[in-house]
Amino acid sequence: MDTLIKDLGALRISLFVLAAMAVILRPSPGAYAARSGIEVIPTLVAPAMTPLIFMVLMFDFMMCRIRMSDEQQRSKFRRISYIELTVALLLFLIWLPYFVAIGN
Repeated sequence: MDTLIKDLGALRISLFVLAAMAVILRPSPGAYAARSGIEVIPTLVAPAMTPLIFMVLMFDFMMCRIRMSDEQQRSKFRRISYIELTVALLLFLIWLPYFVAIGN
């Protein structure tokens, strides 16, 4: 576990924390967008940040796949890429109903 945290690094862990915060702050589908107060964070900021977090996860996944070409670090980046793909898939599936409700 200690080597996994070391392999992930501070930036990836921060990205995972941001993804977890986006999941926690997800408003219910069809929620009213608040324009003042603390309600702005889950109703305006989180929906705007979630696609950005998803794209950064996908970009880092792609970079891990590129770094897997090095034989010595293949297992390390394979493990990291699977973790990133899992986090991105969960983020996508949890936010999908919200964004579908916006489209309707």
